[in-house]
Amino acid sequence: RAENILIKYYTNMNWTIVRPGGLVSEPMTGKAILTEDTMGIGSIHREDVADLVVKALSSPSTERKVYSAIDPSLVAASNPTGATFEAVEL
Repeated sequence: RAENILIKYYTNMNWTIVRPGGLVSEPMTGKAILTEDTMGIGSIHREDVADLVVKALSSPSTERKVYSAIDPSLVAASNPTGATFEAVEL
């Protein structure tokens, strides 16, 4: 709901939405990605999420977009088929 309000009413502001997958409390892998694929599901380390958010907020190409943050190197119960997702260049 909050995302919909942001997208609908804050058209004159720059915003970026990052939806992390299942959070893991271990050291970062550095292999995490942002994808515009709405079906992007999986797990991701908290440190990797922080790294991706900083990079996304520093990149003009991510303005007014919604991303999923996942680590394709982690096997997740929510992605048992091993689906792959296209990474966004930051």
